[in-house]
Amino acid sequence: MTAKEQLLQEAPGWSEHDAEIALRAVHREHGDDGADEWGDLSRLHDVAFGETMQRLANEERAAGHKPW
Repeated sequence: MTAKEQLLQEAPGWSEHDAEIALRAVHREHGDDGADEWGDLSRLHDVAFGETMQRLANEERAAGHKPW
């Protein structure tokens, strides 16, 4: 029995398309690098978060506050 068949057996209300989406999500989460054709979104998040926090610290310094 394939993983898709097992998933459909456990979630009988799901379509085959739903099962394929779920399996792709699991593969992305547990794959080698987590990247897909859109790139590594967790890396994008890390960079964007770091840049946001740097801007916030700079604004706090400019306003005379100590950055946290």
